[in-house]
Amino acid sequence: MNEELLRQELRGLDGDLYLCHLFAPADKRAALLTLYHLYADIARIPATVSDPMVGAIRLQWWRDLLDAVANGDARGTPIGEALLAHPIAKDRILPLIDGREAALPEATRGGDELEAEAGQVGPALMRLAAEICGASCDDALLETAGTGFELMRLVPQNGEVVAARAANLLAEACAAFNKLPRRERKRLLPVFLPIGLARRQAQNFPSQGSLLIYQLILLKMAFTGRL
Repeated sequence: MNEELLRQELRGLDGDLYLCHLFAPADKRAALLTLYHLYADIARIPATVSDPMVGAIRLQWWRDLLDAVANGDARGTPIGEALLAHPIAKDRILPLIDGREAALPEATRGGDELEAEAGQVGPALMRLAAEICGASCDDALLETAGTGFELMRLVPQNGEVVAARAANLLAEACAAFNKLPRRERKRLLPVFLPIGLARRQAQNFPSQGSLLIYQLILLKMAFTGRL
């Protein structure tokens, strides 16, 4: 597994998740990097194709890769090698792929459809991250946090109404996290750092902070143990 290559690719694909994975415990970092890289690479497909058929083919490529990995074949890809080193069951990854079908070009989505998409992808990501970090968490909290996180990712294409809904969900999730016992927060913090960062972004929407500002925000959350 070429961990450094994946790390540099993740930095280009999703700077927020790149920063957040660096705060994971050393023995969990490579597995979390694998998950975040996979998520970010799949997430960009709808935005990088103009033909829904091309998008569907690219999503199918991921399903085929998961089948190959299950049979011990990385298909010569760094992410395939990473999945061999840090296995994730195919049925746990499929929501990250299937949830992107509705986002392909020519798909018409209103607020309910966007939240349904976010509710399929975001919570699946959160559950996998919690599992990787060995941290148990109330599923309702993972659901709220994941849906808010994913909705915030959909904001650039869908505007202020989606941003407001994302902000409410993220605020609810952060408040619930901050009420947890300190020991539990410590175990879950690497999983929830993306949620805390997304909440700050929702609060500041439509302004965008710099990488340095996000680094400082993450350092503060890591130091205080609160989002």
